[in-house]
Formats: sequence, structure tokens, C-alpha cells
Amino acid sequence: MVMRLTPSHFHILLSAVQGPVHGYAIKGEVEKRTQGRIKLGPGSLYWAIGKLVDAGLLDETSAPSEASEGPSRRYFALSDAGRDRLEQELQILSDIVDLAKSHGLVQRPGEA
Repeated sequence: MVMRLTPSHFHILLSAVQGPVHGYAIKGEVEKRTQGRIKLGPGSLYWAIGKLVDAGLLDETSAPSEASEGPSRRYFALSDAGRDRLEQELQILSDIVDLAKSHGLVQRPGEA
């Protein structure tokens, strides 16, 4: 059975596209990307990350070499299966947006 991705799962996977990332960075990136519409508290963040790891979409990994010394953090990287799933979800969302545009429900940037 394929895991259903929630908006939080989707944003967590997006946060790992550029390489290994720790939970606190994911939290900040998601809040910034969504202009605060999605806020991930520690419990919900690490629960969602755990589900993504269990599903094989994220892998726990070591810190990147450029990571500064500081508090001990757990890093996560997008797995090959996670990248494939993210691409599938993006195509589905793109198709939905195209349909909404064709019905005049979504305006393109700059249109009034």
C-alpha cells in the first residue's frame, strides 16, 4: 500500500531535495515557504519524519561535512524512492492546477 502524503509530508520531502537536512531546518524552511500557513511543532514534525523514514521515502544520514559544530542533530536525506514519489506528487498537483486554471479558478501571476 502506498503511503498517502499529507501537505506536511510533501513539504518535508521538498525540504530534503537539496541534500541532508535536520529537523529544525525543515521546520523553518516549511514555515518560510508557506508564509507560516504550515507550522510544524516538534512532535508532529518528528512523527511525520518517522513515517517518511518507515515508508522508505527519507533516510536518516550523517551530517554533511559543511555542518557547523553545535548541538547534536539528526539529519535526513531524500531516498531514491522519496525522489520518485515527490516527482509523482508534483505531477499530480500540476495536473490539478492546470485543470483549475482551465476552469478559471486560478489566476496566473500578474492577472487581475
